[in-house]
Amino acid sequence: MDTVDFEELAGRLEGVSRAVLHIAAALEIKGLIDGPQLSEAWRSALPLPGFEVAARTLQELALALDGARSQRQPLGA
Repeated sequence: MDTVDFEELAGRLEGVSRAVLHIAAALEIKGLIDGPQLSEAWRSALPLPGFEVAARTLQELALALDGARSQRQPLGA
């Protein structure tokens, strides 16, 4: 894999991650999902051998979703 391929893959993964976060936040705002429960599920995902990076990514997504929630709460409170 050369640098261009790596940058393409990284960009696509970043885009998908951001889309998932936006969808999760929108569903949470509408009361259709339990955002804290989703964050906890992402945090508690067991890292399978060879998938440590995926587990770390889920941790980062959970932090991002929690961060978005904490930014929204003062506005709606």
